[in-house]
Amino acid sequence: MEKKRSTLLVVGLLTLLLALCPLVGCGAQPTGTSGTDQTATQEAEESEAAETTAESAESDSATDTTEETDATATAAEPAATGAAYADAWKPRDGYTLKQVVAMSRHNLRAPQEKDMETLSQSTPHDWIAWSSNGSELTVKGGVAETIMGEFFRKWLEGEQLIPENYIPKEGEVRFYANPRQRTLATTQFFSSGMLPVANVKIEYHGDYDSRDPTFKPRFGYVSDGYVDAATDEIAKLGGDAGLAGLDAELQENYDLVSEVLDYQNSPAYKAGDATDLKTGDAGYAIELDEEPAVSGSLKTANQLSDALTLQYYEAEDLADASFGAPLSYEQWQQIAAIKNAFGDRRYNSKLVSVDCAHLLVSEIADELGKDGRRFSFLCGHDSNQSSLLHALGVKDYDLPDTLETKTPIGGKILFEVWENDKGKQFCNVRYVYATTEQVRNLDLLSLENAPASYDLDFEGLERKADGLYELADVQKLLADTKAAYDQLAVDYPEEVELDQAA
Repeated sequence: MEKKRSTLLVVGLLTLLLALCPLVGCGAQPTGTSGTDQTATQEAEESEAAETTAESAESDSATDTTEETDATATAAEPAATGAAYADAWKPRDGYTLKQVVAMSRHNLRAPQEKDMETLSQSTPHDWIAWSSNGSELTVKGGVAETIMGEFFRKWLEGEQLIPENYIPKEGEVRFYANPRQRTLATTQFFSSGMLPVANVKIEYHGDYDSRDPTFKPRFGYVSDGYVDAATDEIAKLGGDAGLAGLDAELQENYDLVSEVLDYQNSPAYKAGDATDLKTGDAGYAIELDEEPAVSGSLKTANQLSDALTLQYYEAEDLADASFGAPLSYEQWQQIAAIKNAFGDRRYNSKLVSVDCAHLLVSEIADELGKDGRRFSFLCGHDSNQSSLLHALGVKDYDLPDTLETKTPIGGKILFEVWENDKGKQFCNVRYVYATTEQVRNLDLLSLENAPASYDLDFEGLERKADGLYELADVQKLLADTKAAYDQLAVDYPEEVELDQAA
């Protein structure tokens, strides 16, 4: 399996070099794979899937991280699932794809630069050597995003939304990113995969490495009444314990992370700068022009969960990802569950999400159905996706075949406009992402080995013909969500002194 991964990595790096051509001024070349190469690749992938399935069967029984067991045998991945999603990408009979608006999360990055010191002090072990600086897109992330862009090219060509070797006319496509390295780079790699001969211009606002307000899910409106109401809404997620109960079900997850890191023997713990991760100390703060702030063990554990999950994707040998601890896939899911919970707790309040996502909601509302626009790509962060979906009233979901069950690395929320033969327009909203194995192995995606696809449902929105929403209903949902932000100032007005009011 390791030999196969190395082969795929070489192929991926060649793909990356092609993606970089527009950046360094070399002639862009169309990318593709011959029928013979595709057959050979498919046969190799089927062989690896069978091998991986056998390894998974062995690893499922190894759930105790202290067992004297070969780490590489117990850290197996789930079987390949790309073929299982092929049907989700087949053409819809009787419908023509007219437009796609994609709200993407950046692809694989190194741990956040601001977290690097915390991470180094949280374990006596050495983290892997990242291929980029902190917070920046890794080499593997660039390859993975180029592969995803190439998949979109084949899908959209098959749907006849774009022709082969498409060079868009003015206004037909838009690639817009937060001006951070990882989001700009993700957008560049995706566009190079999707439109390899177009030399697409990436739009961003503000200085490089600043934060575009559209991609900063921060509180745009705050008053005393609003803070009280929003805090109460968040506290309900913690049950009887209120805010302190936000992480109530995560103690076993905390214990597993501590064991994998050997946390009690870390420099920070020995120096008294870190204490045991424990539930019941979570806090939540609201401040104007800032993102929701979660404190306590949930914040610390999220930093550790995030870094371990990234290391799972990046490490060539899974034993290195867990510092030699023999972990099953289910235990990796336990580790990632902390990060999933952290993101969900921050924005799983209608008041909070409507406030924090209002600029992004407006952007998507303007794009969806825009005259002449074929494809839009907006690239931000997991916090953008979480706040957006909660603001729109998404029904609870858990994405399959991925460690990150809410906002997977490189995942995309698609708003698709479909038109029937009578000219009536409909919309599908779904989450698209590479599966855990596709990310780790840098699988070459195709309409046969497709990325995962999960249709999203929303409160108050009813699917009509062939499982699609009416486009007008989705547009109304966006408009109503925009209006809900404006209503905050009406429902929770600023309190003023009587002499000021006079």
